[in-house]
Amino acid sequence: MIIASTSISGNNTKKTSYISMHEFSILKSCKVNIKPPRAPIIKEVIWPPSTISWIKINIDGAFVKYPNRALTGGIFRNHEGICVGCFAQFLGEGNALFAELSSIMAAIEIAASKNYLNVWVECD
Repeated sequence: MIIASTSISGNNTKKTSYISMHEFSILKSCKVNIKPPRAPIIKEVIWPPSTISWIKINIDGAFVKYPNRALTGGIFRNHEGICVGCFAQFLGEGNALFAELSSIMAAIEIAASKNYLNVWVECD
């Protein structure tokens, strides 16, 4: 009776499953057809390389309103696309503008400390 009820209710739901392997095996033994979640959206990103002897820096600042938190990060790549450095920093309280400006300042400070003279900064 339990297996039949589980099978009927499980097969008639429109909900997708986010389950562990243990729960998966239980549902399969009750003859429930598993509905996997939708695939995430895949977005193609084309990275244009910088010219020889230049370092490209991709940066981004992030802000979460509740709780009021700002973060920043970036990645340094050479003309072959090889990562030559990266950074991430928790900024504490702030806003979106503060996070973006902090990203730019941090990238420039790091580039200067590493003696990168030819840099190309791109904000995401």
